[in-house]
Amino acid sequence: MAKKTPGSGKKVIKKYIDLLFMTPSEVNAKEIAALLQENGLSTQLWEEMDVLEIELPNKNSVDFEPIEPDFKDPSDASFIKNRNIKTIFAITVCEEDIKAVTPYFERLVEKYSGFVCGDSDDFQPVYAGSSARP
Repeated sequence: MAKKTPGSGKKVIKKYIDLLFMTPSEVNAKEIAALLQENGLSTQLWEEMDVLEIELPNKNSVDFEPIEPDFKDPSDASFIKNRNIKTIFAITVCEEDIKAVTPYFERLVEKYSGFVCGDSDDFQPVYAGSSARP
């Protein structure tokens, strides 16, 4: 009988998390792509849809897709208004890559201000920047 190596035959299921990049700047996917390309990342841009896909060195991808900053929940709408948010991108990233992509999120925030946070009820945790009111 052949020996089985541990984990062989099992399909690895990647867990993805949803984040938000919120900024008071007006930013599009093309500008984000240009900034991240400066940092050596491979990008694929669908300019007409304002959508960006980044390929990490491990071949996983990180997707940026714009969403309208018009939240229906009054507390969410207030959160956006109080921070003068003009641009929001939904970000999908593999949970195992969060430490690797955080420096890129910090670079985004450094250039465009704002913050990258969890797409949760309280916009937590914050991965880069600060969600505190200015």
